[in-house]
Amino acid sequence: MAGWISSAQQKRDHNGQRNICAADGHPGTEADPLVKTNDGWRVHLSDTTNPRSGFYGQQQEG
Repeated sequence: MAGWISSAQQKRDHNGQRNICAADGHPGTEADPLVKTNDGWRVHLSDTTNPRSGFYGQQQEG
């Protein structure tokens, strides 16, 4: 998972929350993995594809 990670997300990663969604606190799954947002957070893929989510359209490329 290449790309930019915010310093706040880096702290979450180092505290054992790398696979925990920053938006809802639930783990990523095979069916709904975590992706990085444009501002460097890890959230569920569905958060970036759901028009009702504040993260809609915010998935980093690559």
